[in-house]
Amino acid sequence: MGNRIIFWSIWAIAILPMIAAVVMYFGQVGVPEGRTHHGELVDSGTQYSDIGLPGPSSPAKWQVVLASVEGCQPCVSFSEGSANFHTALGREKNRVELKKVRAAELFTTEPSIWIVDPLGNVVLRFEPKINPTLILQDLKKLLKLSKVG
Repeated sequence: MGNRIIFWSIWAIAILPMIAAVVMYFGQVGVPEGRTHHGELVDSGTQYSDIGLPGPSSPAKWQVVLASVEGCQPCVSFSEGSANFHTALGREKNRVELKKVRAAELFTTEPSIWIVDPLGNVVLRFEPKINPTLILQDLKKLLKLSKVG
């Protein structure tokens, strides 16, 4: 009798989490709704050339690209603070390059801040008026999770 209880207990320990996971996945029960990023995720597979962004000037670096328009005060503020932004990356700053382009040169002409990975994939887009600290948080998270660049 004792061996049967141990046998079924082991099976229950293994199977109950699987059943719970299936119920959560298919029933959407207990699945978090929140997100942890502050920028707008760009469609998977979008390359820098698809939106007209310049290519990396040095290989294997992440890029933060400011696409500005004339008269965009948040763009000017971000541009003026770009040195501080780069310094705030700490030991990861060598993995990131900052670029500035005119939005008119892109296929989308609205002012934006883009994050591009070392493989040329456009990852996130931000409005220029966003607090740069939020961009920094997202970028640090990407750098921490990435094995590229």
